[in-house]
Amino acid sequence: MVFVTLGQTPRDDVIPELFKIIGKTLNYKEIGLLDGTNNIEKAKPSEDEEFLVTRLREGSEVKLSRRWVEKVLKRIPHQKEMTVLLCTDDVDIDGYILPSKILKCFASIIKPEKLGIVVPEFGQIEMVRGKWESIARDLKIVSYSPYTHIFNDLSILRD
Repeated sequence: MVFVTLGQTPRDDVIPELFKIIGKTLNYKEIGLLDGTNNIEKAKPSEDEEFLVTRLREGSEVKLSRRWVEKVLKRIPHQKEMTVLLCTDDVDIDGYILPSKILKCFASIIKPEKLGIVVPEFGQIEMVRGKWESIARDLKIVSYSPYTHIFNDLSILRD
């Protein structure tokens, strides 16, 4: 099994939790788009560009250009093992297990009247709204970054 993160490895904030959920540890390797590179500046989005948020090795948050992410993902050699992309946004890439597709599939089956979504960065709210508004009539989106731990008011998700 291979886990691909947009940032840097190891993703010790995610992978142990996944193994807890499935109830066992599997052999795996990790690939980070920013591992072994000083390309963080090249990966940053322009002011009007869609961006994704990820984590660097030391735990800090970084914004990456969606265009840069998709370009770099397509350059990663195809893995023989099952490959999971550690990103919950829609990314235009084949050959990966995409959490966004799994989440949308479940939500489409359940057809919730109300749906609450948490995004890492306030600037992603409208982008995400456009991708989920067809799933639920009452959509509430709030930002809270698991990387910066800046708390925003999550109470809007209660209603």
